[in-house]
Amino acid sequence: MTGEKFFDCDKAIDLWKYNDESEPLNVNMIGFTDCTLYSDKSYRVERQNSGISAIEFIREGCGYFEINGKKYRPQAGGVMILTKGSRHLYYPDAGNPWKKDWVIIDGAFADALIDCYLPKGEYYFENCDLSHFFARLRSFAEEVPLNYTGFVDNVVFLLCDAMTTIKNLKRRKCNRIALAVKSILDDNVESAVAIEDIAERLHYSPNYIIRQFKDQYGCTPYKYYTDRKLKLAQLYLRNTDISITEIAERLRFADQHYFSNAFREHCGICASDYRKKYSSVSDNRSQEDVSDN
Repeated sequence: MTGEKFFDCDKAIDLWKYNDESEPLNVNMIGFTDCTLYSDKSYRVERQNSGISAIEFIREGCGYFEINGKKYRPQAGGVMILTKGSRHLYYPDAGNPWKKDWVIIDGAFADALIDCYLPKGEYYFENCDLSHFFARLRSFAEEVPLNYTGFVDNVVFLLCDAMTTIKNLKRRKCNRIALAVKSILDDNVESAVAIEDIAERLHYSPNYIIRQFKDQYGCTPYKYYTDRKLKLAQLYLRNTDISITEIAERLRFADQHYFSNAFREHCGICASDYRKKYSSVSDNRSQEDVSDN
């Protein structure tokens, strides 16, 4: 394969020469490392301020991975994410060394995918099979000498698929009770749902449900539900001419006064002033929209 290099224990496709910093995505290197071939067990990678972002899929073996103060024990079927600017160290287990695929990526698109799709502060995802991703990546790389731009365009779709795979895997592993509560709240933003109703529906006590939800999402179901309502209120205020009273009623707040206080606390500005500042709708609303201070 053109551009392919072989090292003692590595097989890599070197694409650095095609790097174009003006592009939103660059694929700098695609490789496979067989750590069992390091006879002196010296394989060790450490970066204090990484200049690269990379995705690594472990085919076999296990090892050690530290990044930004977090420690993992990556094993076969796991995916490690190395982010630009991170401080990281990784090396294989001496008794069961890694065999792993990896790709080095760069650019605003790569950074955005990682930031938007992956949970903040998480860099390792177990039982996440990306073998198909790397097989297609190597297949597309065969065309690089003829059309690097076309290759990168194909990689865009592959990366989106890979990140979606990781994201969905993480979602499935979420606390099922918390996820069920969140789903009920999300489906009933314009209704009035009490925690007691959810507890009865899921056959758990309210306190147990609150605890499970807070452990998963970092806030109580009540706060999450209120915040969802107020975010929807912001959309109504920006994009419709529905009155503030009607918005409060539609979102099932006790009254406009309660809604206005909650909105001011959430957004740091009263609802009528928020509408004046951000609305894209012609100003043909009633006087009540300017008197909720």
